[in-house]
Amino acid sequence: MRPVRIKRWDGVTRTVSDWDGLRRDPELWFDNGDCLVHLYARGQSRRGPSFRVPFHALIRKNCGSMFSLCFAHMTPTLGTNFQTSRNVSVGPSQPMPITNAYHLFIPAPEAISREAAFQWHITTRNFFAYVCGKPLVGQHLGQALVSLQERMYLFRSGQINNEQDFLEYAEEQGYRDLVDCPDYSLAMLFYAEHFQCLNVWIDAFAHSVGMNNSLVLSSEFESVSQLTKALITRAYLEMDIHLERVSFALSNFLEDDLSPTFLGLTEGSRAHLDRFRSFLRGFYVEKFGYWPPPSGSAFPKVLYKSMYFDFKNLHDYLVDLESSADLSSQRPASGGICVLQNVQAFDSRHNFIPLPHPLSLIPQCDSSNRKAQSQKAFMSMKFSSKQARTDRYITTRDTLIAATNTTNASVTRSPIVQAYMRFERQCALNNQREEKVPVADARKIRWLLIYGIFQYLIAALRAPKEVRDPEGPEYPLCCLVTEQPPWQTG
Repeated sequence: MRPVRIKRWDGVTRTVSDWDGLRRDPELWFDNGDCLVHLYARGQSRRGPSFRVPFHALIRKNCGSMFSLCFAHMTPTLGTNFQTSRNVSVGPSQPMPITNAYHLFIPAPEAISREAAFQWHITTRNFFAYVCGKPLVGQHLGQALVSLQERMYLFRSGQINNEQDFLEYAEEQGYRDLVDCPDYSLAMLFYAEHFQCLNVWIDAFAHSVGMNNSLVLSSEFESVSQLTKALITRAYLEMDIHLERVSFALSNFLEDDLSPTFLGLTEGSRAHLDRFRSFLRGFYVEKFGYWPPPSGSAFPKVLYKSMYFDFKNLHDYLVDLESSADLSSQRPASGGICVLQNVQAFDSRHNFIPLPHPLSLIPQCDSSNRKAQSQKAFMSMKFSSKQARTDRYITTRDTLIAATNTTNASVTRSPIVQAYMRFERQCALNNQREEKVPVADARKIRWLLIYGIFQYLIAALRAPKEVRDPEGPEYPLCCLVTEQPPWQTG
């Protein structure tokens, strides 16, 4: 048998080292351990025990079946003349004399190859590592994870949940921290596929898709099935195309989506839309130093995140929290642009999940106020046209401010909302001179662009709900997960 390289995976420090501790494992040799574990049948060797662990740890982990399957006996008054490899204790802080010791003999099954016997002993060692909260060893982490859970089914009994207990152990050891670690994502993918654990599989699959270009460098890659490799490649290509479309749409602020093909606007309304695009372009030139980013590739995830928080603030500042897609609950139509119809058509074209509140607050003046303002404006015209314009500006500004959500200071103080407030005030002033777009329609036009950009950003950042750490990685996680996992299609 060729020499096999056995590795030790420390998930907390994310380090891998060579391991050769089967005869006497320093990590599993506790000074106050009272259970001596021999990796052979009783009387078959004089090599001595390989592990020395606390017996109460085995009881705590419900290892009753192990004592039924393996030969165990207790010897009284064992001194402390065993050579210890490290001064580590479980329980009291100082090594204590052992008055009773348990000898546990766990040989490999008969009639198996030497290589299989070696792997059996490695898994036995890993079972005690699970009991004592130590890292795993083996040739491949994925297979070590699978073999450990299978051994847990063999050695444990009682009211237990081996899958849940295993995943808690994997979490404690850092093996479920998949961010920027192809070895762990592929290992958990292999484990989840073997035990048909869908949530774990999707989590590992999404990270593997995000790290697709690095997977081939991982020693765990060869263990993954050909079908799963093909699914990863397909999902990566689909995600790449999706992000290119998102980047293109954001770079020109939805020129295609809100073109005359999809959105019918008057000449003045379209001029206002272009003016709002210019405002956004100027904001991001000031923020990033340029806009749009270089063409030919998707935006980096950090840029998507930055824009997402900007447009979430704009959305929260303007959204009508009482609006919904239910036509029966809609307020009386205000005339002009039908926002709900356009929003629903936009979401349908792109298969976006509709936002719960599709409409913005709309600036409005009641009839009595409009009549009073008209009378006031008529009187003012007799004396000062400048004063009349000022009054109309103040009225428009006040109605715009009234149609916003101002209770959240973190929203209203954000740079983009502050800039947007100035933009709306300027629009109120210019509306008297140039655009002549009704205040309500202007707000609707801006909302359609804000809503659309926000939806694109959500689509670029949304990970499958099974992903446990969607915020950690800098690579994208917005992949489409196959409707049927490999064990249902293979």
